[in-house]
Amino acid sequence: MTDKQFLSAFESATLERAEWTHEAHVRLAWLYLSKYPVADALEKVRGGIRRLNQAFASAGAAPCRPVDAQNPPGYHDTITVAFVRVIAGRLGAGEKYEAFRERNADLFDRSLSAIRKHYTKKVLFSAKARKGFVEANRAPLPAVGPWGAEPQTGVAPAARGRTKSRAVTATSA
Repeated sequence: MTDKQFLSAFESATLERAEWTHEAHVRLAWLYLSKYPVADALEKVRGGIRRLNQAFASAGAAPCRPVDAQNPPGYHDTITVAFVRVIAGRLGAGEKYEAFRERNADLFDRSLSAIRKHYTKKVLFSAKARKGFVEANRAPLPAVGPWGAEPQTGVAPAARGRTKSRAVTATSA
């Protein structure tokens, strides 16, 4: 599936459940971060995942199953925000997705190793972290977007439609 087809299926909530894998989550964040300022990309990822999960639930499809058996399935705000921040911090100027994927193998590890180094298991898999974003308690997340500098994507922020950065607030699913 091309990037355009993938985004279209995601945005229209018609992506097949079998296609909504961990790698698809990373690809989605990479695509949005390559096109939009971090704050805008984050809101597109957050809102889109919630809409897609709702479409899956309406169709009777199984929700996303996290790695940790004590963590219920479905949308997890802290995991979403943390992944977007880590991905934003690793974007390479003009880098193609395949090269990004090869350079960042830990992002594709379903054990969530790329963000577990920032969080203790207790904090990451807490109900509070599921419902709204919780800042890292082990090692700081990359300071990009509303938290610091824009990632280096090879496109000037003004050309990407940069808007005034806004702080991320915890929102319920």
